[in-house]
Parts: sequence; C-alpha cells; structure tokens
Amino acid sequence: MSEQQHTPVILAQLEWKEDGQPVSPAFDDIYFSTASGLEETRHVFLKHNHLSERWANLADNATFSIGETGFGTGLNFLAAWQLWRQTAPATAQLHFVSVEKFPLAPHDLRRALALWPELRELSEQLIAQYPTYLASGVHRLNFAGNVHLTLIIDEASRGFERIQLDDPHRDSLVNAWFLDGFAPAKNPEMWSDDLFRAIAQLSAQESTLATFTCAGIVKRGLKAVGFALEKVPGFGRKREMLRGRFSAATPAEQGPHRTTPWHLPVTNTEPPATIAVIGAGIAGATAARALADRNFQVAVFEQGNEPGSGASGNDQGILYAKLSPKPGPNGDFNLLALQFAQRFYRSHCPDAIHFDGLLQLAETEKEQQLQQQVIDHLELDSNSLLAQPVSAPQASELAGVDLNIPGLYFPEAGWLRPKQVCSTLLNHPNIQFHPETPVLGIQQTAARWELETENRGKKTSHQFDAIILCSANFNRQFPNTAPLPLQPIRGQVSFARATPVSQALNIALCGEGYIAPAAPVSEPDKTPQHSFGATFKLKQTDLEIREEEHQENLATLASLLPQIAESLSHQQLRGRTALRAATPDYLPMAGPVAEWAQLENTYGALRKNRKQRIDRRTPYQQNLYVLAGLGSRGFTYAPLAAEVLAAWISKEVMPVSEDLVKALHPMRFAIRNLGKNKAPH
Repeated sequence: MSEQQHTPVILAQLEWKEDGQPVSPAFDDIYFSTASGLEETRHVFLKHNHLSERWANLADNATFSIGETGFGTGLNFLAAWQLWRQTAPATAQLHFVSVEKFPLAPHDLRRALALWPELRELSEQLIAQYPTYLASGVHRLNFAGNVHLTLIIDEASRGFERIQLDDPHRDSLVNAWFLDGFAPAKNPEMWSDDLFRAIAQLSAQESTLATFTCAGIVKRGLKAVGFALEKVPGFGRKREMLRGRFSAATPAEQGPHRTTPWHLPVTNTEPPATIAVIGAGIAGATAARALADRNFQVAVFEQGNEPGSGASGNDQGILYAKLSPKPGPNGDFNLLALQFAQRFYRSHCPDAIHFDGLLQLAETEKEQQLQQQVIDHLELDSNSLLAQPVSAPQASELAGVDLNIPGLYFPEAGWLRPKQVCSTLLNHPNIQFHPETPVLGIQQTAARWELETENRGKKTSHQFDAIILCSANFNRQFPNTAPLPLQPIRGQVSFARATPVSQALNIALCGEGYIAPAAPVSEPDKTPQHSFGATFKLKQTDLEIREEEHQENLATLASLLPQIAESLSHQQLRGRTALRAATPDYLPMAGPVAEWAQLENTYGALRKNRKQRIDRRTPYQQNLYVLAGLGSRGFTYAPLAAEVLAAWISKEVMPVSEDLVKALHPMRFAIRNLGKNKAPH
C-alpha cells in the first residue's frame, strides 16, 4: 500500500537572522555557511565531486544523477544546475534526487533564495515549479535544458528506499552524492545505518561523494557500505571535510528480491534508439513528448487526420482531480498527478490552457461530507494553493453566477483546449507524426518490432526498437495487449452557443457533470460556446449523437446552474461522442507488458498463497510498453503517467514511489487474478 499520505508533513519553521539568513530552531543550526553558502556549496559538493571535469567529458545524450540528503533551500540544486549549464553537453540529462523531511513553505523558499541574486533566473524557475501542496512522497519537477529534480518529502533513508524498484541494475543510478543536512551532532537520526545502506544501494560504480562533516558516525557508516574516504580541506573556518568513492562489488544479475519481482523485466543494457507510439491522443502525445525531450527519436502513428482525433478531441477539457481523504494509490496518484499536470501544461502548452480557477461543487450531503474529510485530511484552508474550501456565497463570487452549494476551489486548475494541447506536444524536432495511418499489426522480430501500417490504401512495414501502445480501447486489437482489462465507456459532450445569461460564468465548474466558460473554440464558427456534460455509458461503443443524452447533460447542468441550463435549452445543441478506456481500479496503466503465456509458469504458486515471495522474474515482451486506461481524467493523469513510462524506457530514477510504480503497472491485474486463483487474463 502506498504511503504518500500516511505521514503528515511538517513544514520547516524558520527564524531569520538580521542579514536575512534562515536558521532552523528545531535543530539549532544554519542552512548554509554564514560566510557564503553558495561558495561553500561550490567548494564542498561541486569541486570535490569533480563535477566540472566529469560533465565536460560526458558523451552526447548521457545521463548523470546526483543524490542529496537535505534539499533545504535548494541552494545546492541551483548551484549544480548553474554549473551543468556551463559545462555539460546540450543533449545530456541531469537528474537531481533529493530528500527533505521538513520542506520549506513556498514563501520561505522565495525569501531564502533572494539572498543569491546571481541565481535569480534559476531560482524563479524552481519557485514556479515547486509543489503547491507538499505531500509526503515523490515529486518530479522538470526544467529547461534536460534538468530533472526528484524531490522526496520524507525521512532520508525511507525516502531513498521508496524510489528503489528492487532491481540492482536499475536502482544503482547515482553518480555523485551531496551529503548535506544538519550536522550529525544536531540531527543524529538522519545519519543512520539505514541511510548509508540506502546510499550504497543507489550508488553507481565509481560514484563519488562529498560532505562537509568528518564526524565519526559518518566515516564509519560510509566505510561499512563500500566507500573509500579521504579528508580534504574544508570551506572557510572548517578545517576538514570528507570526499569518497564507491568501490563495492558489481550488483548481482538476479535477486534475492525483497518481494516477488512480477513488475521487473530483465534489464536491457541499452535504451532503444527508435520508438513507435501508436495513438495521438493525450496518452500518445504526452508519451511521445516525454521521450522526445529525452532525445529519443519517436514516430507517432494516428488513424485519425489530426492529433486528438479520438476521446482527446473535444473543444474544451477540464483539468481536475478527485482528491481522497484516505491514504492509498488512487488518492496519492490524483494528488500528485494534478500538480504535475498543472506544471507540465504551463511549461509545454501555455497558449492552450486557461488555468484561472476551477470549482468542484458538492451537490449532495454525501459529497459535502466527503469534501470535508478531504479538507480535514489535507489541512486545506483559505490560503491553500492546491484547493480551498468555499461556501456557496464564496463560490458564487468566484464563478460570477449564483450557486447555492459549497465546494472546493482549485486556484491553479481550470480548462484547456485538448486538440491544441496534443498538437503542441507533438510539435518537436524528435517527433515524426503520421496522421491517417492506422497500425494494422505489430510483430516482434529478433530484438526489434515490425509495424504494418496503411495510408491511403498503401500498406507499409516499419522497424522500431520499441513500441508504446497508446490507442485506448484499440490496444485490445493487438494480441500482445489484448488481455489487458480495458473497458470502453461511451461519453457524449454537448456544445451550446453562449447566451447573455451563460456568459456571466467565468471559471470552470464540475460536480456530477461539468461546464466550461464560454470561449470561441470551434472552426470556422468563432461564436463563443460552452462545452458541458459528459454522459458515462459503461461498455457502450456506438458513436452516434443521441438527443436523449443532450437532455441528460442539460438535466445534469440544471442541478448546478438551473438558469444557465434553461437559457441554453432553447437552441439546437451540437455534440461529440467518444470512447474512453478505463481500468477496473480506475488508475491508468503505464509500463512494460509481460509474456502472457509465461505468467502462469512463473507465478502460478500465488494461487495457493498470494503473499508468498517467488524470487523469479517472468519473461517480458522486450521493449513493449502501454499507456492506457486514463478514463475520464486523461488530461490530468497522462503527463505523470507518461513520465513514469519515460523512466521505464530511459532507465532513469522513477518520478513516483515504488508503490505507485506498481499501482500503475499494466501487469497488476494479472498478478491480482493469480492471487485470487483466477486465470491471469
């Protein structure tokens, strides 16, 4: 079970010295040197990990990973980022992985970083990407220039353990360590044997480390796990510091695993050079863009004539998440995915979004009780950047129309233009887009994949190293992924021209249904219109427009906005239908696909005891991946799910905890079925 929300996060409580420097009263310690924190970072962590020289000698498209204890103000990250921009190849990727038990509130982060004017450009980018809600767990922040920050809010050793996949080759990623944090005398709990073991498990061969401290507990702990250490001159008045190099034995090819490794394919040594993405909806667009941003060459095949031709092709889409008062994968993923999506679209599609607020209204007493539980659990108040509880009068003022029910106000959510989002994401030099080119079949040949496509009656064969299936319910037409439990859900959205009454609505609303503010979204008609709906017809697959579903959408809208619904009802409504693809647990699938015929042979014993550990990996279909099952929250779920998929393919640190990697894994249903003594598919 996921632990994202199990442990309440305690924000750092700071005191500020006269010169503006932050101090932690809890640890009676400073965050950085009173002489010069930036110069101390450069001396201790950058110089003694030899980063300038190492980065200047990186190969094109190389990946370099840094691990850090104690994110604090982010000063070490910013200094490393600055040096990276000055020395590393333009195509190289930097992954900076940092743990922090007591994160700074956003306003404290801004105040602390104001001390370093020369880092202002980078500081502003960090502040803009910093999580609006600092939930316990893993947060991925991406920046220009191939720089990725994985910020883990947790105690240090547990935080590092949570990003391990139980695969020595995948987990041993960190090339250099910044062992920072408060001094061992002030914070002995962090500098534990568990932390040193986690550092060793995450260290690549010849990984280096640097730390300001020479405390005995640190030297003994690091030596015990395989680091050769030396003392070197410290910064300023500190006479000595430590640097070291990891020299442990090469990790074993296989196990022993902590748990049954059903989620792990055999690790390939080289990432694929060419990748095919099937489907150009939001799943395919985000997957292709995540990989293109990592310098993969991607070809996207779409049976429609443009991106977003299927379920992602409505004129307006709502960005929202269903927050949960309970710990667990669904609530955790919704919380993290919403924040990641907000950051993602602002960075990649600023012209296609209208994130000027969204109201999630509680129409029933049960929904009001549920929202109150969310408010209590997440400690939301009128200052929360994630979501704020609002009364009916407050909701009315925000929306510009009369509302008689309370709700949650998401100040940084809103609506977007789906087709424009998909097109913008695919506009990248590393992406080739092939419209009106359905994929007729896929077949594995040796270590590659062969695709057969058709365009204007002409059939063509293509060869790729890897395939990602992002074609929603159409994934089931391929035998390789046919057993995945995707279920079609028909949805019809209604479009209506704005009226004088309806034009007063100025933000998106959702409850049992949704409505977006009036906007000129359709070509060639530029008349402002509303999108509202949508119906939810499980296992229905026809696509004709139904008048009764227009009436259903109007009735749903009337429960929220009776006057607006009445004003829209006197016109001929237009509409659009599409099929969503949902999973049994309503979480998306993002990851590799196993050999279906081998699952029973490998894990059949789970039928008798689903909790037993079977220390074997099952064969996987090499370099076959899927991103599907986004349901009705595709635009919220897709960016983070695509980031998980990109991490699988590029073999980088995961953007979510191991718990959520497994919760999103396509093979989770097969393993659950075996545990219930059912067929795996």
